[in-house]
Amino acid sequence: MSAWTLCVDFGTAYSKAAAAPRNAWSRFDPASVRPLMIGGVQETGNAFLLESAVFVDDDRILFGRAAMARAEEAGRKRMALRSFKTLLSVSDLDRALNTSAPASVDPHRIFQMRDLIVLYLAYLLSAVDAAAAYDPMVRDATSIERRYAAPAWRSGDSAGMHQSIVRLFGEAETLRHAVGDQILEPEGISIQAVSDLLPKAMAEPAPYEMGLIFEATAAAAYTSIGLPDSGAHLIVVDMGAGTTDIAALARSGARLSELPEARVTLKQAGDFIDSVIANIVLANSRWAKTQAQQTELWRAVQRHMRDIKEAVFEEGRATLRHEGKVISVQMRDIERDRDFKEFMKGLASAYQFGLEVLRDDVMARGRTEIQAIAVGGGAAAPFIRELIKKTKARGNTRVTARPATPDWAHAREFRGNLAPVFPQLAISIGGALAPEQMLAAQGGINPRADAQT
Repeated sequence: MSAWTLCVDFGTAYSKAAAAPRNAWSRFDPASVRPLMIGGVQETGNAFLLESAVFVDDDRILFGRAAMARAEEAGRKRMALRSFKTLLSVSDLDRALNTSAPASVDPHRIFQMRDLIVLYLAYLLSAVDAAAAYDPMVRDATSIERRYAAPAWRSGDSAGMHQSIVRLFGEAETLRHAVGDQILEPEGISIQAVSDLLPKAMAEPAPYEMGLIFEATAAAAYTSIGLPDSGAHLIVVDMGAGTTDIAALARSGARLSELPEARVTLKQAGDFIDSVIANIVLANSRWAKTQAQQTELWRAVQRHMRDIKEAVFEEGRATLRHEGKVISVQMRDIERDRDFKEFMKGLASAYQFGLEVLRDDVMARGRTEIQAIAVGGGAAAPFIRELIKKTKARGNTRVTARPATPDWAHAREFRGNLAPVFPQLAISIGGALAPEQMLAAQGGINPRADAQT
């Protein structure tokens, strides 16, 4: 068929992937946007979302939804490893990768953080390939250029660490071919098999080419399609599971660049909101008096958290049935919470800071308009929507709130499946659509050529 671009977004809670033809930016056709069903390898959950999780069990290593389910069974003393993106953002990546996994993650004390990241990436790459093979348009591509999306963290040099991260993908590529399709099975792979195969994979990573696109740039890419040049400035609020990132971008023709001085990262995001909701439920459920009752109630709330948040954000209220009792959570309960109020103050301050930096650039370039958009799982939250919607004009500059889900996501070709999950898939979709000029870094590794040199 033609050359395609595939972008992977390995988020704190879920990983996503999407593909688009190489020329999709200049010749945009909604039907050619292909969100990949990488979550289809799991027995439950959304087909577009793959759980970002690894669980080290007694004699096996589990991935994705199976890892999270086993972690829930094991209780609070055992944890699945998540937050891969946060780990890869640290300023001293080598040191972080060489750190031993905590006992709560690896009770055997045999794995370093690098080992577990490579294992997850092997699982992710296998899921991506399975999903690409299932999609007839992507399957018939003559070539596929791969990218990954990452934040432009202030604490670390994302572009400077590109080669190190691509090497992790190369190691994962070697490992997944050695392990085979069993890595996608719910029972995972044995620790013995990992111990035998992982050292060789790390010593002999496969040649691998990838591009890096910053997440805010990816958001701007899909948002800017169809906009005139007057919409050349963009502020992005990306509330994921682990962090909330504010980023500002300026566009000149096809080239888009982030204003690094405007970036702000908050350590509170979706997981923080989950904790607020769970604590409200515990406080309102006075019948749960024993530690065992409270622990079981906490687990029940976490299991149904996605449904609870969806109902609270859309309808202002959610109910949960647990052990014959009906438990209610209301948006106003969340808004009254002291910790939530502090989060909102920090969020408003961060957004205003990024906006002021962007406005200075707008005026310096003689322009007048700023586009504002929310992406990530938190885009549906009413407080995020209000933050963007109520932005006031200042001087000659005006701020236009863009919808988290663009009109083209409702095209009949998607049969209503894309729009409901678009905010969560937005980064991977934007990363696949973006032209090469928007990449922060590109290139890869070729160990054989390096050895010859």
